[in-house]
Amino acid sequence: MSAAILIGGFFLLIMLAFPIAFAMGLSTMAAIAIHDTLPMTLLAQRALVGAESYALLAIPFFILAGNLMNGGGLTQQIVRLAMAMVGRFKGGLALTSVLAAMIFSGLSGSAAADASALGKVLIPTMKRQGYGGGFAAALMAAACVNGPIIPPSIPLVIYGLSVGKGAPIIDLFLGGVVPGLLLGIALMIAAYIISVKRNYPTTERVPLREIPTYIKNAAWGLLMPVIILSGVVGGIVTVTESATIAVLYAAFVGFFIYKELTLKAIWPILVQTALDTALVMFIIALSAGFGWLLAVSGLPKQLGLWIASMSNDPLVILMLINVLLLIVGIFMEPLPALLILIPVLVPVVSAVGIDLVHFGLVMVFNLCIGLITPPVGILLYICAKFANVKLEEESRELTPFLIASLVVLLIITIFPSTVLWLPRTLL
Repeated sequence: MSAAILIGGFFLLIMLAFPIAFAMGLSTMAAIAIHDTLPMTLLAQRALVGAESYALLAIPFFILAGNLMNGGGLTQQIVRLAMAMVGRFKGGLALTSVLAAMIFSGLSGSAAADASALGKVLIPTMKRQGYGGGFAAALMAAACVNGPIIPPSIPLVIYGLSVGKGAPIIDLFLGGVVPGLLLGIALMIAAYIISVKRNYPTTERVPLREIPTYIKNAAWGLLMPVIILSGVVGGIVTVTESATIAVLYAAFVGFFIYKELTLKAIWPILVQTALDTALVMFIIALSAGFGWLLAVSGLPKQLGLWIASMSNDPLVILMLINVLLLIVGIFMEPLPALLILIPVLVPVVSAVGIDLVHFGLVMVFNLCIGLITPPVGILLYICAKFANVKLEEESRELTPFLIASLVVLLIITIFPSTVLWLPRTLL
């Protein structure tokens, strides 16, 4: 009965347009209220337990590092580098948008941050050069899905903390590199084909001999993900410590290298970071009680047994889970979906021998596709605002990029080596 109240109440509140965190908190309260032995203080207690983790400090620091890099002029340097590399091709600015998003993904860890930073620069520029507004918005939204895939990644941190030793965060970070590159390449191929058909212009033919200059100008930003990964892989720092180093590095580059970061700009950056962090932590805290009640109800075990009864083949299990996650991603953002579904699905995949690092990337990649599927896809709304187009116009242009994303999801699902090769090679 408590599971029915919990799940039913949650989806009812979602349909009534309640924020995800409040939907989880209120449905948890309702389930506790009808239970004879559970005190209402359980909600507060589980919320404190869920938020009380040293490793979670990595989240605000990665958010702050991304905001500092954005405010410090790195966005412009990355765009210039990407344009110098691919602007010579048909649809050069479209290709630049995808490549810039791939590079920026290694700095922020957040799809929404990437879309906000790059979208306000590149989408209006594409429109001025003759690209359709819907196309520009759809392409930018799809490209920014890479934000949580290429490390550092806030959803991968959450997954790693939830699963524990079976999926170390550094393994997940390294495992996201190849899928992120594959997604970027797939989107660039789709954008190029469309650009040729519609005769979109080339942007800038930078002589090859000048590209090293652009790389040099953007090198300080490009070094940040290298510093993060090499420090953790080498055992020098933990993931949380690497996030603090990223903040110091971002501040140094913004103040002293690009000199676009000012003391006056620090306060708005800190406020925005606090708001972003509060949103994430509020969801994490209220999901803890929701997840605990769900586990106690026995529903995850029953669902796991049902999925397992369908087949013993790991690939079939993964395909079934992929279908489930794609449906969930239409209605929920990745973070709350992860927190709710990890306790349900991890025992199932563990039972059939699926590597938890591989599954983590498949799960995060799948749910991040939901960021570009109506009606909840937040990236669609961010990019539509910058393009000044309606969601319907943007959604019509989204199909080829959605297909490209699903093809990459299929590849990383069928071939675990696309995820596991790099961590097994370097660790």
